[in-house]
Amino acid sequence: MGLFHFDRNLEQTLAPITLIRGGSSRGFYFEGRNVPLPGQGLEEFLLAVRGSPDPMGMDGLGGNTILQSKTAIVQPSTREGADVDYTFVQIFPDQPATVTYKMNCGNISAGVPVFALMKNMIPGVRDGRLTVRAYSTNTQKMMYMTLDVANGEALVDGQTAIGGVPGTGAEILVDFRDQGGGFTGRTFPTGNLVDTVVLSDGSKIDVTIVDMVNICGFFRAEDFGLGCTGLELPSPTGAVLTPPGMLARLTELRLKIAQLIGWNQYTIDTIGKATLPFAVSVAAPATYTDLDGHEVKAEAVDVVARFYLESIMHSAAPGSGSTCLAAAAAIPGTVPNQALRDGALKAGKGGSLTLGHPSGTFALKTSPILGADRTAATFSELSFPRTARIICDGTVYIKVNRPSEQTAWTVADDLDAASYFLRGEDISVQR
Repeated sequence: MGLFHFDRNLEQTLAPITLIRGGSSRGFYFEGRNVPLPGQGLEEFLLAVRGSPDPMGMDGLGGNTILQSKTAIVQPSTREGADVDYTFVQIFPDQPATVTYKMNCGNISAGVPVFALMKNMIPGVRDGRLTVRAYSTNTQKMMYMTLDVANGEALVDGQTAIGGVPGTGAEILVDFRDQGGGFTGRTFPTGNLVDTVVLSDGSKIDVTIVDMVNICGFFRAEDFGLGCTGLELPSPTGAVLTPPGMLARLTELRLKIAQLIGWNQYTIDTIGKATLPFAVSVAAPATYTDLDGHEVKAEAVDVVARFYLESIMHSAAPGSGSTCLAAAAAIPGTVPNQALRDGALKAGKGGSLTLGHPSGTFALKTSPILGADRTAATFSELSFPRTARIICDGTVYIKVNRPSEQTAWTVADDLDAASYFLRGEDISVQR
């Protein structure tokens, strides 16, 4: 905390801060040397920066949505093979003073190399394409962000457009290739490419369960019964309306998936309030009309997917779940792979995968490394495009004497932390 100062009356602490829009989120970025350690004042500091516990953050930098209440702490790494260490902290604006370290964020991750370059954390940078290796302290996994650099800084202008952000920018590829097994220790937690779930009515459904950035159980829509097609759309509230009986059947399936991976804390009543695991229907490429009334053509997608969590259908495709789907689809024999049309992707040779979701499409790149045991597959690339831009670099002022109710904080429970994926990783269209 060597760069902290005080105002002349010793009433406020002055701290260096950078605001960066990463993907469709905006975050507070700090150098690790300039902030307290977790559990030693960091949480109180971050809440003061935002202005918590006020939901609007009026007496701080604010951000009344979860997309605007994020923090990245970055510092040069001493780990072999890493350029920087990166800690992500999510602040919950709708809860009194709650934070979590349990998740990562693809959007804010896109801003990490931009910040690291700006602060000269990476020596010997040359103009051109650069891959920054970031060690995530949250997941204890490596991440790789590739971007274009000139004069030692990240380029801003480009032709990449992403949902939720007006205009275009320079592409930053966020690569989660090493994120397998973050929740369970294995990319395929059950050790199988496909498991068969038996529901209470005696029907059997094949599922592929994958732990890659997120936990998803994939099933074929056409095999689910009830007339499910995989082209269904959610209501404006996300309610699962069609086909009749779908929600109850999904809830039972999600409970069975949780039990297969050893998550036995859920019951049929509580699984409906939990975000993880996702249940994801997949279907072969088909033409449908999305929530905006635009036609998504079969030839424009490789697979159609619908993500179910809590008691709703996601209105788009969460970035974490989409990465998990891309990983599963890249491995021959899985349920998502079986839904692909014939070609390099289905053969396990990787490439670009475009999924169709209720709000449009989302493209990712995959490059699997397959061996005799396909459940042990790894990846040399598992990426999706983002953009990022520095908005402000300066000083934040924090009152030294804050009331006790403004300094207390709590760590989000597992349910709230998991729900971050629903609200914080949306891939949607700017409306």
